[in-house]
Amino acid sequence: MTRVFSYLFLFISLWIGLATVLSHIVFIYGFNYSFYYIIWISTFLFSLSIFIRPILSTRKSLRERFSKSVSWPHFVKLINGLSWALPFVFIPLFQKDYPFLLLTGISAGNISTFIFLRRYSHITNIEQIVTGVVLLSSLIGIIILYYGYSLNYEALLITSRIFISLSYGIGGIVGYIKNK
Repeated sequence: MTRVFSYLFLFISLWIGLATVLSHIVFIYGFNYSFYYIIWISTFLFSLSIFIRPILSTRKSLRERFSKSVSWPHFVKLINGLSWALPFVFIPLFQKDYPFLLLTGISAGNISTFIFLRRYSHITNIEQIVTGVVLLSSLIGIIILYYGYSLNYEALLITSRIFISLSYGIGGIVGYIKNK
């Protein structure tokens, strides 16, 4: 597999990391809530502008990967979809546990996608397993910080987003180095 997924993971890392830091500044200084929308959209566009050229130059690999996952058996697609989406379904019911559910969904989704890509498409996408394992480890760390050391909720939110950014960054860098 080419570096396309490394670039995608680095794009996600940059986007989430920048948006998290800038959103926290908005929170600290008590700016208008509409700044959050501006920050998340503008950091998305900024990050995309950096990685659009390498992603588009390897889009054939991206298309090949997606076409292979479409051919998976229906029950496998269902399990993979549930591993990504089910934790997010519970967010409205357990709003206080939002950071834990967010980390659970992203880590379980990346790990299951890695397993199914390897099993059914014969693709070893190292970025996904690294990201999933790092996120799963950070979930355990955040649970310990929150319940063991009484981390406040706002610190919990920013920490979980930073861990998401770092895990995607680590996954992207490992994938880039491996595919070099």
